Amino acid sequence: IGGVLIGTIQDGLAVNEAMQSYVILTIGDGLAGQVPALVVSTAAGLLVTRVTDMSNDGLHDQIGNQMFSNPRVMGLGAGAMGIFALIPGLHIPFSIGALVMGAAAYTIGKREPEPTDEELAASAPRPDPRPEDLLDVEPLAVEVAVDLLYLVDLKQGGELLDRITKLRKQFAKDLGLVLPAIHLRDNLNLPSGTYRVLLRGEELSRGRAYARQHLALDPGTATQPLKGIETTDPVFGLPAWWISDRSVLEAQEGGYTVVDVPTVMTTHLIELMHIHGHELFDAAQMDSRLEAVAIDNPRLVEDVVPEPLPRAIVLRVFRNLIREAVSVRDIQTILEALADYGSRTKDADVLTEFVRQRLARHITQAIADEDGAVHVVTFGGVAEQALLRGLQANEGGAPTLVLDPDIARDLVVGVRTHIEQYAGRGQAVLLCPPLARGAFRRLIERVLPRITVVSSSEILPSARIQTASTIELTEPASRVGAA
Repeated sequence: IGGVLIGTIQDGLAVNEAMQSYVILTIGDGLAGQVPALVVSTAAGLLVTRVTDMSNDGLHDQIGNQMFSNPRVMGLGAGAMGIFALIPGLHIPFSIGALVMGAAAYTIGKREPEPTDEELAASAPRPDPRPEDLLDVEPLAVEVAVDLLYLVDLKQGGELLDRITKLRKQFAKDLGLVLPAIHLRDNLNLPSGTYRVLLRGEELSRGRAYARQHLALDPGTATQPLKGIETTDPVFGLPAWWISDRSVLEAQEGGYTVVDVPTVMTTHLIELMHIHGHELFDAAQMDSRLEAVAIDNPRLVEDVVPEPLPRAIVLRVFRNLIREAVSVRDIQTILEALADYGSRTKDADVLTEFVRQRLARHITQAIADEDGAVHVVTFGGVAEQALLRGLQANEGGAPTLVLDPDIARDLVVGVRTHIEQYAGRGQAVLLCPPLARGAFRRLIERVLPRITVVSSSEILPSARIQTASTIELTEPASRVGAA
C-alpha cells in the first residue's frame, strides 16, 4: 500500500511539473507572438501619423524630439516597464529597461530647456526702428505700470486678456461694433498702480489701481465705515476704498459693492467704449458689412451707395447711431431707411433721425424694463416751449438749438438731477419732442454723454409709457419766448 501511495504522489508531482511547464511555455509563446506585433503596430502608427513640419526634419529627428524633449515620456515608459517586470521570467530585462528609462527621465528633467523662438526673438537685440515703422498707429491700446503687469500675464493667472475678449464679443452682440484688437503692454514710465487707455496713440483716460487688492464701492447703502485707502471710482465717481482680501467679507456685509482690479479696469474700458467707440467704426468695417448684405441683397446696397448717398454720409449715420448706443446689427433696416430718404436730404443728422424711427422696435426693447414699461422723464409746458422756440431751421440740414444760457443751464441741470434721482429705481430716459430730439442731444452730449434721449416717434405705440418725473422751468414765459 505504501509503495502504491508513493508512486501515486510521484505521478502527481510529475503531472504538476508538466502542467507548470506547459503554462509557462504557453504564456511565453503568446508573449513572443504579441510583442513583435505590438512593435510592428507602434511602428506603423508612427509612420501613418507622422507630421512633417516646415523644417523638413526626418522621421528619426521627429521621434527623438518627441521622446527626449519631455521627461514625462520617459517616465511613463519606465513605469510601464516596471509593470512588465512583475511577470515571471521577465524580471531582469524589464527591470533593467525601467531603470534605464527612469535615469533618462531624470536626466532630461534636470536639463536646461532650450529657448523657444519667441524667447530668442525677445532676447535678441532689437534694431532701431525705421522712420516708416513709427507711422503706424494702434487703434486701441491699454498700458499698465510694472506692478500691474500680472494682470496681462497668463502664467500668473492674469484675467484681463480674457475679460477684454468677452468685452469685444459683447460689443459686437449689443451694438454691432467690432472693436479692434486691444494691445496690452507695460509702460515703465507710468507711476505705480497706474493704467491708461490709448485711442489711436493718444491718451483717452487713465486710472489708479492697487495690485492684488479689491475696490469697495459705496452705492449709498453702506452702514459702517471701512478701513482702507480712500479713493474715487474712476467710472461712476462714487466714494470707494481699496481693501485687502481679508476685508472683503466685512465690506460686503457692510453694504459695499466689492470688485477686483480686472473688473475695475474692464468696467472703465466699457464706459470709455460706450462714449468713444463710434470713432472706431471706420470705413473698412462699414464696407465689410455692406459687402455681407450685398451677397443676399445687392440691389439694396446699390440703391444707397454711392448714389444717392456718398459713403462718407452713410458712415457718419452709422457712427451717430453707435454714439447713442443704438445697435447697427440690423443693417438691412438701416439701408432701407437711407434708400427711402436719401433722395430728400444729404444731411447725416437728419438721416439719423429717420433711421432711428425705423429702428423703433429695437430702441423700445432696449429702454423698456422687464415688464415692458418705458420710464421717461418729460419736459413741462414751459420747458418744452423753450425747446421748440429755440429751434432754428437750416436749409437742407438738421435744426440747431439756440437757447438763453441760463435756460440751457437749467435744462441740463434738471435732466441730470431727475435722471440720477430715478437711477436707484431703474432706467429712465429723457423724452423730447421729435423735432428737438437730435438738437437737444447734441447740446448735452458733452456734459451728459450717457443720457438716453428719445422721441415719441421712436417708441412703439404698444409700449406702456410711465412718467418718472417732469422737468419744469421757473423762467417767465416772456423770457422763454424771447429766447
